Amino acid sequence: MTDYAVYSPGKRERIRYYLTACPLLMLLGLLFYRHIAAAAVCAALAVPLERFYRQHMAHERRQRLLEGFRDALYTISASVAAGRSMPAALEDAAMQSEASYGVEADITGELRSIVDSYRSVHGDPAELLTDLGKRSGLAEIALFASSYAICRLCGGDLEDVCLKSASLLLDKLAFRSETDSLMAQKKLDILLLLSLPLLMLVFLNLTAFSYIAVLYTSAAGRLLMSMCLAAIGGALYWSIRIIDVEL
Repeated sequence: MTDYAVYSPGKRERIRYYLTACPLLMLLGLLFYRHIAAAAVCAALAVPLERFYRQHMAHERRQRLLEGFRDALYTISASVAAGRSMPAALEDAAMQSEASYGVEADITGELRSIVDSYRSVHGDPAELLTDLGKRSGLAEIALFASSYAICRLCGGDLEDVCLKSASLLLDKLAFRSETDSLMAQKKLDILLLLSLPLLMLVFLNLTAFSYIAVLYTSAAGRLLMSMCLAAIGGALYWSIRIIDVEL
């Protein structure tokens, strides 16, 4: 059972991450310190920064799962409207997900797991959907699972529940898309603002190094450069936190 709160990259993905992060951080260290030892220390920061990479990838994975579940809801509601049971509707959704997203997609694997569990040990679809909602951390899946459990116990209109859940989820994703478009512009603004001091430092190194040589040769200069690097890193961190809007 996959825990979507934790992202564990494969060996190749980790190699790609370090082959990208280490050279960039080393160049940053050379730019600010002009010393190979400092550049190596900056490159080593790729190890603790991997935690942020894992968090970002886990978030992206949950969003892909949510989009797949939205499409699955439409298939489930259509199957239920045609008179099929929930396990059969989930099987239809698994087949549709496999055709749309591929066999390796998380939503395909989760739906297949629910169908296989029902076939082999007659697992309760409501409990399996509830477990998926807990593991994914997505309130939409958990809400649908609880709604289905209540409908099954009280004889509610399952078709109507599926359609309304899909409609609400679609509206939420549409609003998220508009918000992401606005945030994309803000992210670009942040990158441009943070790149200005770096570009200025590169320009001075190439054209007037004697003007800033004291920053690389004296203890006070290295301390000042360290403070500037920390300020840029802090500004980047808090900027991302501010525009990271959870809907």
